[in-house]
Amino acid sequence: MSGRVGDLSPKQEDGLKEFRKNVADVLEAHHDDHFLLKWLRARHWNLKKAEEMLRASLKYKKQMNVVELCKTWKDPEIIDKYFVGGISGFDKEGSPVWCEPFGSLDAKGIIYSTKTSDLIKNKIVVSENMETLMEEQSKKLGRKVDSVVVVFDLEHVNWHHVWKPFVDVYGQILSLFEANYPEALKKCFVTRAPRLFAVGYNMMKHFLCEDTRNKVVVLGNNFESELLKYIDADQLPAHFGGTLRDPDGNPRYTTKVCYGGKIPESYYSRDKMQNTENMKSVTVSRGSSLDLEYTVDIPGTYISWEFQSEGADVGFGIFKKDGSDKALTTILPTSRCKSNIVIEDGQVKVEHPGTYVVRFDNTYSWVKSKKIKYSIEVLPPDNEVENQLGNDAPELANESSQITQL
Repeated sequence: MSGRVGDLSPKQEDGLKEFRKNVADVLEAHHDDHFLLKWLRARHWNLKKAEEMLRASLKYKKQMNVVELCKTWKDPEIIDKYFVGGISGFDKEGSPVWCEPFGSLDAKGIIYSTKTSDLIKNKIVVSENMETLMEEQSKKLGRKVDSVVVVFDLEHVNWHHVWKPFVDVYGQILSLFEANYPEALKKCFVTRAPRLFAVGYNMMKHFLCEDTRNKVVVLGNNFESELLKYIDADQLPAHFGGTLRDPDGNPRYTTKVCYGGKIPESYYSRDKMQNTENMKSVTVSRGSSLDLEYTVDIPGTYISWEFQSEGADVGFGIFKKDGSDKALTTILPTSRCKSNIVIEDGQVKVEHPGTYVVRFDNTYSWVKSKKIKYSIEVLPPDNEVENQLGNDAPELANESSQITQL
């Protein structure tokens, strides 16, 4: 049994009745069986957990004053212009289709120029408006519409999309959606996915419950025919294989879908740009170097770095230990970086498990010690997603982006 209205087992019927009784003190007139069943399915019919989830959500929405927020909220200019996504139409069963050109989002720019609280408010209002739209669809079609199809496009995705400060914020948004809009995702089609997606998904998936993860379908570059099985062409932008275009013929259908783009640095908050609170601090003595060791277990893992030095430049390189001896194979040759002027960041892909050494080199300086703030991450791919991508997936969706591969 699906656990939906009209398709309940006797045990599920009893569970629904008991659940309604348990939460009767917080229910409103519009909280029908369809509403209650979403929370039960989200917690696999564990009545106690479903009740805890529902009560926590209603409390959160009250704290956020969601009703008033939806009436009064106006997106800041940055979010309005550069936060990607939009509804293009409806699938063949009447569910809204949300197109999200995630790869076109300026991940660092959005973090440097907006408040996390504003991004969260935007997503609450978008989600509430989506709920209203689905109610209208239900009345129009004479049957319940309560879930959304997402086309999650990774064209132009780059390493900024797996930058930890961005992942943390985007993870908050995903967690918000999971906790307050259960069972709202019908299907998520991932298009134009590069191999980097396996790393990004591995970082993001813990924000998603298993049921949500099972609704993610990775389509890669040959996606048009698959999307058209679920969505009619006149409900989908031409950029995704449909027929919708802007009045000027633009296939991206920017009339309804925001594609973001590069955010001008004039919008950046200097305090945010200089924020290193998530970094570790270390001092490298004059005439010496500091070696940090990291273990890689899975082929295709990426080592990424971000660091800043105070007062003067510092050398940086990456090596691989060869067996138990002290011999090192150079992965990234040591070079002096002007990290005192701008934060240095980058990444390498390594195909061989083993111990890798990240070196901060100050051997050339016999006068100054160097204080360094750094963040080093070892980012393994998700093997299941890696297998879905196939051998023809590019490292990055944007071919102009450069990445070191070894």
